[in-house]
Amino acid sequence: MRNALRVLLAGTSLSAIAPVSALAQADAAQPCPMSPSQAEVETVRHRMAIGLYDAVNRRGMPDVLIPMTIHIIRRSDGTGGLTQARSELAVDVANSLWVGSGIQFCTPGDIVYHDDDDLYNNTDTMAEIDALRQLGQVPDTINVYFVNNLRNELGSLCGISSFTTSDVQGVAISTSCLPHAGNPSTFAHELGHYFDLYHTHEFAFGDECTDGTNCDIAGDLVCDTPADPNVRGEVSPSDCVWNGAAAPDCGEAPFDPPVRNVLCYATSSCRDEFTPEQFARAYSALINFRPELIANSCDPCPNIADVNDDDMLSATDFSAWVDAYNAQSPLADQNGDGFITPTDFSAWVSNFNAGCR
Repeated sequence: MRNALRVLLAGTSLSAIAPVSALAQADAAQPCPMSPSQAEVETVRHRMAIGLYDAVNRRGMPDVLIPMTIHIIRRSDGTGGLTQARSELAVDVANSLWVGSGIQFCTPGDIVYHDDDDLYNNTDTMAEIDALRQLGQVPDTINVYFVNNLRNELGSLCGISSFTTSDVQGVAISTSCLPHAGNPSTFAHELGHYFDLYHTHEFAFGDECTDGTNCDIAGDLVCDTPADPNVRGEVSPSDCVWNGAAAPDCGEAPFDPPVRNVLCYATSSCRDEFTPEQFARAYSALINFRPELIANSCDPCPNIADVNDDDMLSATDFSAWVDAYNAQSPLADQNGDGFITPTDFSAWVSNFNAGCR
């Protein structure tokens, strides 16, 4: 994944590597202020108790193409703001980090421009950020707002998103914290929050022990991300090594924080990894809490029964299934049990009859 990201950045005509001063400025901003409230914590615990974040079997399923609406804030005279090319680069780089999740992002509609000097220069409080994120929302898409100035009461922000439990929905990103400015991870980070991924150092659910004994009920609720004491300001940008010396509150092992993880607070240029359990949680959040995004997918027919992937369900998909069955291709595994057997034919019929979602 790291090599793929480097190739993507190197292949653009835009400047993918910002001056050191620009990177330092972005990392000096608050990475993002997302942490669940106590009420949200209780909601999430209830959801977990009934299995709503349990991994969904995606075997043989194509990626779901999640629609975004891009909003760009400009000055009142239409100047300033992110260029279309740089907004496209931001989506492309985010997609490169989300490869393997079953989720990819697309922009089926036109960019929405908001020409307003006050929004451009003075988005300075949480109330103003919330108002921004409700501006001109397009239903059943992820509304993303790229803004020149993004601050809350505590200072500059790189970005802010929503959990599925949040009152206000939408993502706001500072244009200084995007790939063209040398920051390939903030946008992907905020999208992680949108699908209920928490910071690897999250404290709202309790401190995660370094021996992993409570990894499923504390920290970020994900067991393949090691306990993290919050590494902000303690990771060398040159070698992405943690230089901290925090002592764990529980667990005998020393901290070994996941400084490459997109959801940690390491230097933005170091973060280029998600874990399988993070992806599984995000996909479950999509299926169970944001189904409208699937219904409005850029793929007109996201159904496993569309075996020939022509965006239609027809008799030709039966022939395609037979070919996949004979070749023992994963596409033939219609019931997702990991085996290709005659029972998959009945599963294909059920999937076919369900139609395009």
